[in-house]
Formats: sequence, structure tokens, C-alpha cells
Amino acid sequence: MAIDTTPGTVAQNMLNGIDYSALIGGPLQAAITAQAMAAKSTWEFIQQVGLNTNADGNKEAVNVTFTYQKDGNLTTMIVPILTIVPIPMIVIDKVQIDFKASINASSSQCTENSESTALDVGGEAKAKLGWGPFSLSITAKANYSSKKDSKATSESRYSVEYTQDVSVHATQADVPAGLATVLNILTMAATADAGVNGKIEVEQGEITPRFDEEIACRIALKTASGLYAKGQKIKINPVTASGSGNFEGLTITYDHIKKPVVANEEITLADGFTTLYISIAPDAKNIPPMILQITSTLNNQEVKSEILIDEVKAIENNSNNP
Repeated sequence: MAIDTTPGTVAQNMLNGIDYSALIGGPLQAAITAQAMAAKSTWEFIQQVGLNTNADGNKEAVNVTFTYQKDGNLTTMIVPILTIVPIPMIVIDKVQIDFKASINASSSQCTENSESTALDVGGEAKAKLGWGPFSLSITAKANYSSKKDSKATSESRYSVEYTQDVSVHATQADVPAGLATVLNILTMAATADAGVNGKIEVEQGEITPRFDEEIACRIALKTASGLYAKGQKIKINPVTASGSGNFEGLTITYDHIKKPVVANEEITLADGFTTLYISIAPDAKNIPPMILQITSTLNNQEVKSEILIDEVKAIENNSNNP
């Protein structure tokens, strides 16, 4: 009996019919879609948590502002929120697809033949023989029958099994270069000491005047939000042991056109800051130690700062100006 090759052909056809593009491409497409959703979630987090839209329709960073004690005084810290909270940035860095196909095909065939034969003539004959006093009677009967049985059995079995394991690994992504630059800028913008009601910042807290040099000192007036208080006014008043109320041998001007500073007169800071130029007057004999008190009013609250002026004696004046 010839070998039945049908099961092998069927199995091969089933194997060739597997859609590998769907089996492999499906998980990859799902991973790409998930990565896009993760990127969108990062963008939405930055938009909803880290940024606000102001009245002009421009985006501005959301700041966290709180007060704390410093050197016995209350002061304000301003920190952009994006620099203190983790930004969700998930990246899928590995997709592993394991696929196994198991196809079982079988065929069985069974043939059974049985044959029986019987003889029956289907007739009867009688005969009598005799010799003298003896006689013999014979009866003969014969029949013939023929029987033939045939049996054939065939069976085929097929089974298909697919197994697919998909493993996806995701980690926190590194911060993109552009976002890292933004975060660095925001970090530098954090203000550790903004003052509860605002603050006057001075570039130099202590100055020693010189006969041969003009000393520049930048002054900035900032609000409690850390922004320049543009258009606000300040006053500069000297405080000496004699209580004279003048600068006693100092020449103080401000701005690039060097307007003279007059004690207790208001100075308008158009941009929220200015530069003081401090020098010794040509006819000065001694420069007593003094404090330059700088005051302003923000939100109906007084803010102040000061510059210490060191003493300069006449001997230095005589040694440098023969």
C-alpha cells in the first residue's frame, strides 16, 4: 500500500500560511504607539503642571513660592516647579518577541479483507445395489455456497498550535538636550532670598573709597516674585556718627549719565535697577565711616538694604595727592 503524503502537505501549507508580518509587526506597532503616547504624556505634564498662560497669551513657568527664616528674618524662596518635581519620560528600550508554531498532522489507513467459501450442490441422489441376498442403499447430498467480506478503514488527524510571548521593557528616559537646557535656565532663575515683600539687592555690601578710582555698585529693586520693580523709587540716606545727614567727602552719582545723588531725594528706577558711582571728592580731608541706607516701598511695605562705607583718613589723601 502506498504511503499517504497528504498530512505532510497539509502541515507545510499551514506553516506557510502563518502571517508573520502580523505576529511580529503587531507588537512592534503597539510599542511605537505606546512610545508616542508616553511622549504626549510628558508634553501634557509640562503644559499642565509646569506652565501657565498669562493675560497676554504667553506661556510662563509656574513657580513655587514659600517663606523661611534666614539670619533671624523671614525671606522668600522662589523655585520653578519643573526643577523640583520628576518629569515623566518613559522610553521603551527593548521589545522581545518569542514565537513558536507547532503543527501536528497524521493519517492512518486500515484495510481488512475476509473471505469464506462453502460447497453445497443443492441436490440429492439415491442408489441401491444388491448381490444375492445382500443389498446396499446409498443416499448422496451436496451443496455449494460462496461468501466474501471486505472491510477498509482510513483516518486522518490534524492539529495546529501557536505560542507567542512578547516582552516589553521600559525605563525612565534621559532628559533631552533641549529640555535639559530649559531646566538649567530655570534652575539658575531660582531665587533663594527674594524677601517677603520684595528686596533691594546691592552688588557690594562694603566699599572702601579710593582717591584714584571710581567704584561702581549696582543696585536692583525686586518684587516678592523676584521680578524687577520697574518705575519704582528708592531713597539713599547716609548715616554717620555725627548725624550730619550728608555724604561728607563722597561724590555719589547714578545711571550712565551720572546724575548726582542727593540725600533723602527719590530716585526713579525705570528698569528696576541702576548703578551707583562712588568716589572721593577732590577737596575731601577725611572720609568718616558711614552707612548708605537704601529704602523703597513695595505693596505698602518698606524694604531696605545698606552699603557700608569704610573710613578713609587724610594721610591717604596726602600720600596720593601731593
